[in-house]
Amino acid sequence: MGSMNYAKYSRTRKDFVFSFVFANPFEEIIELLQAMRALHIKPEHECFDLGHVGSLEPLLDMGLLEAPLHADFVMGVVGGAPASARNLAAMADNMPGPIGIVSHHWGVIGIGRDQWMMVAAALTLGGSIRVGLEDNFYLPSGEMARSNGELIAKARQMTEDAGRRPATVQEARELLGIRPRPNEAQAA
Repeated sequence: MGSMNYAKYSRTRKDFVFSFVFANPFEEIIELLQAMRALHIKPEHECFDLGHVGSLEPLLDMGLLEAPLHADFVMGVVGGAPASARNLAAMADNMPGPIGIVSHHWGVIGIGRDQWMMVAAALTLGGSIRVGLEDNFYLPSGEMARSNGELIAKARQMTEDAGRRPATVQEARELLGIRPRPNEAQAA
């Protein structure tokens, strides 16, 4: 949802392993949103810091976004919001207000070993979660995961331990405001 410094820092080396500016100006965001809208694609808004969350409101006001929004807060990337329950709560609290009776939806993507702390925080705060090898290689025990399935099984267990349950595909589509595919509408 915006430009940012994007880096990985090595405490051992006392240096950045990589560091670059990820440029994502509003002109490009608007162009992509217009293309997605023309193709009936529901965008996911990855927000790496609080300023990215704030960028949603003007795009809603311009009519480029349709409620409900779905934002994923990416926590723990150097250059973005540090992974903490307080930062996650601040990002969730700054989502644009509900449109009529429709509330927007948010989830968390924790990067690295902080992923599990962020999963727990999101489950407590009422958000959704995403886990996978793209973001983290380790189970909460510190053991390296053998597959995405192993990470997902742990996330499901944490969800149920928190008194929640995973959404069905239909429930997820409704929550995110995703229309059924033509073949799904005929089957229903």
